[in-house]
Amino acid sequence: MTLPNYRSAEPMYIIMVRSNQAEKMLRDWAQAAQCQVHIEGNRMRLFEQHSLDRFHLDWPHAWENVVIWDCWNRRHIYND
Repeated sequence: MTLPNYRSAEPMYIIMVRSNQAEKMLRDWAQAAQCQVHIEGNRMRLFEQHSLDRFHLDWPHAWENVVIWDCWNRRHIYND
């Protein structure tokens, strides 16, 4: 799900999923969570903290295939 008002804004977080079905997995999650995101291939851009919190709570797939980049602090967020 992509909302046009966020396309020109800088994302707060980028989530990358390593899977052959990554785009489908991300799109399915975004649709179910009803979060404002932008998805391209295996990357999903999040524009608000709430979306990241929802992702941490609702992601139904393996966490070892997920990488989260914090764009503002320029660091990875690790899922321990």
